[in-house]
Amino acid sequence: MSPSDGTPAKMLSSAPPGEVVEIGLLLPASWADALLEMSKRRRQSVGQLLRSMIDRALVDDLHSDP
Repeated sequence: MSPSDGTPAKMLSSAPPGEVVEIGLLLPASWADALLEMSKRRRQSVGQLLRSMIDRALVDDLHSDP
């Protein structure tokens, strides 16, 4: 699978708990530039920033009222 093909949802759901999966992500160039600048300011990789943002969104969603 090439990076531009993405990762089908069915592949994500078949991963055992605790495993790591790679997800291809297409972003507007301006977002990628902004993430890169933010990563430099915070001295984190773009991957670390994205994982932190995703984690925060998942925790917030878990605690939100249905």
